[in-house]
Amino acid sequence: MLLACAPAGEDPDASASASTDAAASTGAPTDPTTTATAATTGAGAVCPPDPRLPLAASVDDANFVLDLPPGLPCPATVLLAEPRVLDVSAPGAILSLGSATEDAPGWLAPRVVPAGEVTLTLTNPGDTAQSIVTSIHLFGPPRADLDRDRSLVWTQPEILDAPAMCRLGCVMGRIAADGHGGRLFQQWMARFATTAHSERLGPKKLLDEFAAQQGAPPEQWDLDALPFTVTGVHNRVDLRGPDHCGELRVSFASTHPIFRPFHLIFLFRQPLRPDDLGPNGAHCTATAHRWAELSQLSGDALAQAVLAELDAAFTGEDFLLAETVEFTISPWEWRQWFLVDAPDPQLPRKFDNRPLFQTVDTPRLNQPGPDRDAFLTWVARNAAAIDARRLELPEPFRPASARANQGVPWVPLELTGLDPSLLATYPNLRKNLEIVGCPACHTADAEFVQTLPNRTFSPFYDKELDARADHLAALANGAAAPAPFGPLQPDPLLPP
Repeated sequence: MLLACAPAGEDPDASASASTDAAASTGAPTDPTTTATAATTGAGAVCPPDPRLPLAASVDDANFVLDLPPGLPCPATVLLAEPRVLDVSAPGAILSLGSATEDAPGWLAPRVVPAGEVTLTLTNPGDTAQSIVTSIHLFGPPRADLDRDRSLVWTQPEILDAPAMCRLGCVMGRIAADGHGGRLFQQWMARFATTAHSERLGPKKLLDEFAAQQGAPPEQWDLDALPFTVTGVHNRVDLRGPDHCGELRVSFASTHPIFRPFHLIFLFRQPLRPDDLGPNGAHCTATAHRWAELSQLSGDALAQAVLAELDAAFTGEDFLLAETVEFTISPWEWRQWFLVDAPDPQLPRKFDNRPLFQTVDTPRLNQPGPDRDAFLTWVARNAAAIDARRLELPEPFRPASARANQGVPWVPLELTGLDPSLLATYPNLRKNLEIVGCPACHTADAEFVQTLPNRTFSPFYDKELDARADHLAALANGAAAPAPFGPLQPDPLLPP
């Protein structure tokens, strides 16, 4: 709604009438007996009449204009029939809402505002009067007690096994340049056998068997006939950054009688929506509310809503990378795969194995030499941020793949050589550095994989999902702190 507030010298009753009429046009509750009175503070400077802004539950945005004299704090009364999450922007003004002060110049970040009256105060910091356009955006009611199986992770057969679910053939077709993905999948599986750091033949053998069964060129393969089943879709809105609202991940497990365990995970960025962005970057409140609202649904309504979200989310434009967790031969191995440009006109983009995000290369960095020296120098300079799991691990310290032997004791990262007083200050420094990486996170309270082929979770992941539900509720309410790297649960089981 647009509320034009009367400048000094105009009839305040006319301003109150305009406010009432505008509110009525939105279905908001109004008080026809309310009148606005001018506030005078001397030197001839006068605030405009205090507009009373009744905001209905159905209102998404309220916009109004105030002609503000210089230097005066001028009030506007916001009336809410129920608690709401809202933010306020007034470029060119200094803002406060009740006792809360602005989070950036002219902006109050999303927050829960209780039902009733609250005073929005605007101050013109300039030397002359100016018209200030103020916008109040309402995201929805506060959220709590979210159902993680409706808003955060989906394993329900009515979703994953539905005809509309984007399974392996669909995902490959959306990320491949040719819109099919057969040739890309062929190149991907063959690449396991040709990487210098680790040659694994199982994926290529699985591919060769499948190709023989198809009896056609890769562009004609039925990729949904591959022996993989969807094990879950995972909402990682907690991984939001300055220009995105986290990730959606879809995981698959091999059902082949021989070439398994073998898991594929595809990661897609959640793009910003206009209401997710503030002057300080992405707050993702709108996206969080959209996911939180799914907790109110059930049955067919939930399945249809989730499937629609996933169909829109799994796009080539938003694809980030693929991960593999594979045990076709011992030991377990983790890799990450990125699409890179290629000169082949039949395959202009192909998968390449790149260093694992946030995973420390323990075997290499435990060996004396310049790599270890550089690593220890980096740790010494950044110990506080590393211990808090707030610092990204530089690529030179990460491996192209990581392995873990089942039943073999954990091999810890060796930090000998650091100042003993530093290690005394941060006694869990080594463990917090390890837990943000693939091997430690996957083996803490878990048996190498977090989502099993039967769509059940490891104990570690089960606790992690509860923590993510709390984070999503806080994010929807404008109260979530940035998540650390690694686990969200408050007291995770760390490596031995």
